Amino acid sequence: MVTVSVVDGEFKFKGTFDLGYIGFFKDDQIEIMEDCSDIRDEWYDELSEVMDVDTCTDEEIAAFLADRMNEAEKKIQAHIGEINDTFLYHVYDDMKACGNEFWEHEELTVPGFDYDDPEFDFYETPKEAIAAGCTHFGMEEPNDGTVKKDSFEEYLRKYRPMFNLDNFIGGIEPEHVCLQQDSISFQCSDKFNWALICGAYDVIDLDDLSFSDWHNY
Repeated sequence: MVTVSVVDGEFKFKGTFDLGYIGFFKDDQIEIMEDCSDIRDEWYDELSEVMDVDTCTDEEIAAFLADRMNEAEKKIQAHIGEINDTFLYHVYDDMKACGNEFWEHEELTVPGFDYDDPEFDFYETPKEAIAAGCTHFGMEEPNDGTVKKDSFEEYLRKYRPMFNLDNFIGGIEPEHVCLQQDSISFQCSDKFNWALICGAYDVIDLDDLSFSDWHNY
């Protein structure tokens, strides 16, 4: 939950914003790019639904922005499993695309697995997963519960146990989350010398919670 104040014509957030595995953002990590005058212009139609934009104070707009951010967090938390799944799938998809050898980082490995086995292929979809129908993860689809999807976290834990998922999640470092008119954007990296994510960025639509602009590295 956040509060918003006005400092020298800019909005300053104080509090926390929980984005699940992506990160727990605090204070200066939570932001909005527009200043007070920009908000009055660019958000005019939306603000005018709840206040007189021409006569309202900056503090009234700040309270509106705090409510918007807190409502966004509440909605995201109601569907945090799908948010986590989509984030993890994006990370995995990047790993697969470049053949990331995560096992070179001991913290991301699990004792007992032979990563040097020539038959080992982390990125090949296991036959067991295909047989179980665990293949529809809906990376580009809504995350608001309107589309039935398999859990990608469950897929990783059940079929790819040689990847230390818990250590990876624990090593994610949140950088910033930014409120926009109809979305929020986030950025995060990992503490393993950027082994898997470095400045990983995406935009989450606040209507259906879909991800729309993934970048990594």
